[in-house]
Amino acid sequence: MKQYRPTLLYIIKIFGLIVGAGFSIFILSLFLDIVSFFVESSFFEKIIFILLIVVYIGAAFLIIRSNNPSISFNTDYMTIGRQEIAYDAIENLYPARGGSEPYIITTDGDKIDLETSWFKKKDRIEIEEIISEKIQSFTKRT
Repeated sequence: MKQYRPTLLYIIKIFGLIVGAGFSIFILSLFLDIVSFFVESSFFEKIIFILLIVVYIGAAFLIIRSNNPSISFNTDYMTIGRQEIAYDAIENLYPARGGSEPYIITTDGDKIDLETSWFKKKDRIEIEEIISEKIQSFTKRT
């Protein structure tokens, strides 16, 4: 099994998204502070504070979990993020051209972006070559 993971720039992107979520929660807390000014209740303020912390932790978790551009190759299938795709279900590979992302078309007609811009150039080339080889070897079998 061969696996490719994103570069350091991807980690910086995730960090930036989490900081952005924190800033959004901060702005939301300012508006809720205005509301709590008119409702003089420390219990209400504590509930708002706990709710904002839960929302921030939930947003950070979703940001980290939803963005996973790793690609791994097994003998009969490949995994893109959390999606497993059998090689015999891939109809065609459209390589990257002029800064565009490469993508594959499945036999069902689905378009799946490979999101290889987060990988090293050497890895991008290897990924496209491996997919092309696997598609050719599985089409020769059938």
